[in-house]
Amino acid sequence: MSKKPTILTIAGFDSSCGAGVVADVSTARVLGAHGIAVLTCVTAQNTTGIKDVFPLPEKLVREQIESLFEDFDISAVKVGVLYSESAASVVVNCLEEFKPKFVVLDPVMSSSSGTPLACEETMNFLCEKVFPICSLVTPNFLELCELLRLLGEDKLANDLENSKSRKHVEDLYMAVSAFFLNRNFPSFFVKGGHLPSSAISKSFKEELMHFDALLFDGSVEILEQNRINTNNSHGTGCTLSTAISVELCRTKTLRDAVKKAQSFVFQSILLARELKLGNGNGPIEQFVPDYLFKYHLKGKL
Repeated sequence: MSKKPTILTIAGFDSSCGAGVVADVSTARVLGAHGIAVLTCVTAQNTTGIKDVFPLPEKLVREQIESLFEDFDISAVKVGVLYSESAASVVVNCLEEFKPKFVVLDPVMSSSSGTPLACEETMNFLCEKVFPICSLVTPNFLELCELLRLLGEDKLANDLENSKSRKHVEDLYMAVSAFFLNRNFPSFFVKGGHLPSSAISKSFKEELMHFDALLFDGSVEILEQNRINTNNSHGTGCTLSTAISVELCRTKTLRDAVKKAQSFVFQSILLARELKLGNGNGPIEQFVPDYLFKYHLKGKL
């Protein structure tokens, strides 16, 4: 009997189904894994933004996690929106108890439309309690700067936001990587594409949005990626972190897992580029034909 990786996502429910646990489970299943989910909160949202957020009781969050670990051999856990410190505490306690091999954290602080999805207390808790049990943390550029400020590194955050050249950013990433190493933090994969237009020139912004950075063991590796101009990018971060979680179960190195996930996300964005869904930032398309064939149809037709 064949066996596939089981990926648990712990995150929020997006009623437009473009991000959150729906995007996570879709990603896992397209990539040949079995996706299962724990909800931390329910959002009322569409492509134009979030209208309201309802956090689920911590008892229910715990019971969801426990019921899944009792029944499934979970290969990796992806953690997304936790929303409250109490939910974050429950998640940490459960992960420390069940000890999954891989934990990937997408430290979502706010939605793409600007709605807060984690208070300062929750983010402080993430830094203190969640980071130590993670294999990888996947902030975007702006989230990285906010995390640095929470950790007392205001100057480093300000220098990053006011960088004037790619070389300067790479040097600052080295300083960030060394700082994280001294704190015994896990590796970080910093996503481009969310840069402060007020702080840097348009040409430099366009250049910087083309690359992501893997920060590990005090070093930095820049991972180039083509840029796609599109109005549909909702769920990109969720898809990426889940894809990395799946690939960590298959590949020998973190770098390989990240590169494969990057490629999948690129194809997902490309496939959705011409879609018109809703009146705002539409979702990307996880059901990429090449991956569906590779993991679900090859050898069966």
